[in-house]
Amino acid sequence: MKNKSNGQVLIYELVKIIKHNFPNLYEDLKSVDDPRSQYQYSIDEIVFGAISIFIFKAGSRNNFENLSKEGKFKKNFKKAFGISLPGTDAIADVLKKIPEAELENIKISMVKSLFEKKILHKYKAFGKFMIAIDGTGIATYKEKHCEDCLYTESKTGKKTYYHKVLEAKLVTSNGLSISLGTVWIDNEDTNSCNYEKQGCEQKAFVKLAKKLKNDFPRLPICLCADGLYPNNTFFEICKNNNWDYIVTLKDGNLKKLWKKIRIKNREYEPYEFTAGDGILHNQKIQWINKQEHNGYHHNWIKCDEIQIKKNGNEKKYRFVYLTNIEINRENFKDIISNGRLRWKIEKQGFDQQKNGGYNIEHKYCRNSYLGMKNFYQACQIAHMINQLTIKTIKISSMLVAKKTIIFLWDTLRSVMISEYLRLSDFNTINEHRYIVKYIE
Repeated sequence: MKNKSNGQVLIYELVKIIKHNFPNLYEDLKSVDDPRSQYQYSIDEIVFGAISIFIFKAGSRNNFENLSKEGKFKKNFKKAFGISLPGTDAIADVLKKIPEAELENIKISMVKSLFEKKILHKYKAFGKFMIAIDGTGIATYKEKHCEDCLYTESKTGKKTYYHKVLEAKLVTSNGLSISLGTVWIDNEDTNSCNYEKQGCEQKAFVKLAKKLKNDFPRLPICLCADGLYPNNTFFEICKNNNWDYIVTLKDGNLKKLWKKIRIKNREYEPYEFTAGDGILHNQKIQWINKQEHNGYHHNWIKCDEIQIKKNGNEKKYRFVYLTNIEINRENFKDIISNGRLRWKIEKQGFDQQKNGGYNIEHKYCRNSYLGMKNFYQACQIAHMINQLTIKTIKISSMLVAKKTIIFLWDTLRSVMISEYLRLSDFNTINEHRYIVKYIE
């Protein structure tokens, strides 16, 4: 497969990722509970069709429908993935009826495959996987969408209706943000339809933690979370599950603990490094171990940082965390850097899914809450596949000069429409084993 265009290389690499990392995916798709008695397309074709809307970053069902009807797209799709592509209306009709656990179970099975193959093991910190917890909005409405809608009310009495999720995503130093668990925040978490961020997320976290433990009972976990989470419920869950944590501590949180910290002597270490983008990071790091508060012992660490760009411009930052990992001069830098990984769930996770072509806030299934949930899980699966593809050495090496990820996906769609892809090339991929290498 020599002298291939960028788009061809990308489609071949996508197929390799699925074949190498998720060899049971198509069989798992066939096992999805099919609500239909008669059908033209099999259930695996329906569900993979939903996933493909996001693999190809179409941005809407209508865009993907139009894309699939262009040129050689459907023929190349069948060569690449070995199954036919249904229309998007047929896909939506079925996703309105599939139990929501079905697609999430497929996602979990795929993540477990990555763990079994030890693809993610190199990204452990302190012997554990970094799991970020955060919530985000998926859809907003001017009028009430369904009985599960939440709302906020303005001072003038105007209501805006929402659907929101709380996510647990595995985050890594090389930029991966992979969904491990999803909890939809609904009336059960609010005791009413009126959305209040802190209380809603904390109640949903209890359910999310239970789901994480049930789905990954032996997974070594370190949770990283924002300033909503330093509370007894969070600490007790971590203790009972044998999870580590690095959680943001805001000035207004745990005031009695802050009083103790302010009068304590602290370990201190200056640290300076230049990142790959040429920015100089000048850090002053302080820490205190074994601070008791409400029956729990925490370790406290603070980093005051000045970032100096090549042009001399400066920005100041301050990071403060609580952790149950004992802090010392060998690991203080790693605790700070892994605490900051929480931003990956927002930047590489939610932001990419909202603004990176997946358009997850679009109403893929406008009149069905269940359909919305299933399209959301289809997006998580596609995003996992695409992220792994981008992080391969082969694809990342193509992102040079002004060649962006957006450009690569433009070429992918163009190739699928206009070029004749050889079935023999895909057969070669499926018949051989490959060692897929990822950037650090």
